[in-house]
Amino acid sequence: MASRQATPADAGLRRPAVDPAIPRADRALLTAPGTPLTPAGQARPPRRRGYLPREPGRRLATVDGAAIGLTGAMMIAVFGTVPLAVGVLALQDTTAWESASSRYALALAVAMAVVTIVVFGVRVALFGQPTGRVPADVAARTHHGRYLTDDDFDARGRTLVRRAQDAIDAVTSSQVCRADLLDQAAVSTALAGQEWDIAVALREQARLRARRAELSGLDPGPATAAALRSQARAAELAESSVAARVEALEDFAAEVRRADAACRDREQQARLADLHGQHVDLLARTAADEHGVAEIEAMAQQARAISFAFRPPPG
Repeated sequence: MASRQATPADAGLRRPAVDPAIPRADRALLTAPGTPLTPAGQARPPRRRGYLPREPGRRLATVDGAAIGLTGAMMIAVFGTVPLAVGVLALQDTTAWESASSRYALALAVAMAVVTIVVFGVRVALFGQPTGRVPADVAARTHHGRYLTDDDFDARGRTLVRRAQDAIDAVTSSQVCRADLLDQAAVSTALAGQEWDIAVALREQARLRARRAELSGLDPGPATAAALRSQARAAELAESSVAARVEALEDFAAEVRRADAACRDREQQARLADLHGQHVDLLARTAADEHGVAEIEAMAQQARAISFAFRPPPG
């Protein structure tokens, strides 16, 4: 098979490569945009707790509301007790209105603080994680090592995984697949397995390439050099095998695109067939048009005769 050229867009994965054996709900969390994933080559991510909403707008509204409410309560408490402080410091005594204003201010501040805490708790209950366990973070920790990110591949590996993902997306988003002309469930399951197999193989190849690169600076003896050449040949064959698999996916996607084009052409033919009878009727009306033209020309002939009759004689 001819080798295909990678484009600059191939530098990054479309999504993390995920083991299809992971439950569907967790796969959706792992491939959702913005989910923090730890590369398989790194340690398992630590347990984290986050009670606030993850969506930035709701998180900001929750924090801002709590800050404004508590600040307001503090300001009321401070300014409400100023008369009492002035009376104690300046007059060594307080009047009834000073004591009453301080009590009312403190009561109002406590009420505002209570309302703020209640509203904050309600927003966390509705939009946040009351247990502190973020589902996406839990999935990322639980299934660590069963998903692969950009950092798990070198440039060559990322390019091939991206090409495979592009081909798979072209198939699953095609008209013939969405219309179930291809068995959508079976094809999607098979392609998910293909993507994972390709990603796992390319990750291992990237790891071995890195190890060979580390050893390339050695001054090997004959036996070591022969072993290195044998390993390089094996790696080249393995890389060619995975590349052939990716190209087979791309050929499949091209066939699906051709099937889509044929399907669209068939649909257009069906829409044109609906207009065929109307065009036949148009042709049938041409006979009436010819009769009408003859009638008009006869009337024009009469008009020319009248014009000639009233024309003054020459000279």
